[in-house]
Amino acid sequence: MNDSLYNTKVELGLRCLFILKVLYPNFCSMDRLLYLDYLSLYIEDFKENAFNLHPKYPFQSIEVFDKIQVLKKSLLELAIKGLIDVEANEGLCYKGNGNTLWLVDSIQNTYSEHLTKNIQLVVQETEFKTDKELKDIIFSHNTDEQNEFNSFYPFTEEV
Repeated sequence: MNDSLYNTKVELGLRCLFILKVLYPNFCSMDRLLYLDYLSLYIEDFKENAFNLHPKYPFQSIEVFDKIQVLKKSLLELAIKGLIDVEANEGLCYKGNGNTLWLVDSIQNTYSEHLTKNIQLVVQETEFKTDKELKDIIFSHNTDEQNEFNSFYPFTEEV
């Protein structure tokens, strides 16, 4: 049993539905969904005058590796339930459909509004970037995060 509160299959799947709604009617690879999800949560690292949905913490980019298996399960479940369409064309690609649009439109709260705004900004800024460029953007902030959180832990190791 998964006892995690965050980045569960349901939470990640729901955010993917929001991403696919913004991208509609275009298809999206799993890797791109993963990167767009990360950038929409931690948008401050990517775009000025935008606000993160989740708080920053040291080495947050490691989430990308942690989420991949959960994302696979989420996408499979979303496809089985008819909430997304899947196309096999040089790998699997995912697209929102009428059910995606209906479900996302039925969710109205401040978190979903903030999420949608961040996704729109990220999609707009990354429209012509490759998946590799998105991955590089995410992992280029590791050095900055290490410096920012130098005093995060009050104890230092003595040699």
